[in-house]
Amino acid sequence: MWSLSEHTAVVPPPNLSESRTNILVADGDDHYRQLYSDLLQSEGFETFCAKDVDQALTVLRQGHIDLALVDGTMPKTNGMTICRELRSNPETRLIPILLFSSRKSTHGYEMKIEMGADADAFLVRPKSGTELITQVNALLERKHLSDDVETIEKLLLTLAQVVEAKNPYTAGHGHRVSRTALSLAVHIGLSSEDQELVRRGALLHDIGKVGIPDDILLKLGVLEGDERAIVKSHPLLGERICAPIDSFRPLLQIIRNHHERLDGSGYPDGLRGSQIPILTRIVSVADVFDALTTRRQYRDSFSRTQAIQQIRREAERGWWDLDVLHALEESMAKPPARHAM
Repeated sequence: MWSLSEHTAVVPPPNLSESRTNILVADGDDHYRQLYSDLLQSEGFETFCAKDVDQALTVLRQGHIDLALVDGTMPKTNGMTICRELRSNPETRLIPILLFSSRKSTHGYEMKIEMGADADAFLVRPKSGTELITQVNALLERKHLSDDVETIEKLLLTLAQVVEAKNPYTAGHGHRVSRTALSLAVHIGLSSEDQELVRRGALLHDIGKVGIPDDILLKLGVLEGDERAIVKSHPLLGERICAPIDSFRPLLQIIRNHHERLDGSGYPDGLRGSQIPILTRIVSVADVFDALTTRRQYRDSFSRTQAIQQIRREAERGWWDLDVLHALEESMAKPPARHAM
């Protein structure tokens, strides 16, 4: 058994800090909860303790937490409730979770399945303070990288919104497409991971338009042949912008191929049928639906019913996925759902 005597430091009172790293210590065992908190504070971290799930959720909802240290067998439901809460909220989904169990396991994989796949690391109660601190530092380093990626993503989204805002007819297009696409993904029954890819991919699907000259992008009249070709290059430009970012790789097909059609008449690659993944098909239909239901300089907006009828005609011509269309029809028949963006 290890103790705080392995480390020496003055222990400050627990307090959420804007400048220091805040760690939630959620453990039903009073001894270990205090032991972990003292050790982490001796290493310069701020800790916030919870003895059960209700207290832990209260901490998470009150302020900024950088890492959660969670006892998977703690009272009131169990620690997996905390994991699900963190992963289901877009604002906390990137917070690292170190989940541990008081039960011994000879197979780490079995522990991962038993304790839940939402955690980032799994331990039987740490045998030493060094083991715990090593895991904490590794997870925090990964979080710093994730924070950098999230900052880049926010910057790209801002650029996309700036381009949309230049034209009153396209302002808010990305967010509307994302809401519709996410609703379709939920309705079809895609996994939570795929739902998140659809949401993010739809937000960024037109990012390539930042590279289209304003005199073409905002032109009121009919585009000439060369101008149309330049506008149609935006999926390739979008892919090029996002490709260097590792976490964006699952989004690249959505960004590159959201203008493809099942019959092969789309662009830029002329993909057909099963060559177009379901995530891309969903964003394509959501994109067309928003384009039709939004007023443009050359036509009035369609009603929802008119837009669905138009998409059905195009689907019957082989352009769009009929299953996605059915999901759109059914989701439009229900009251709009609120999704976190």
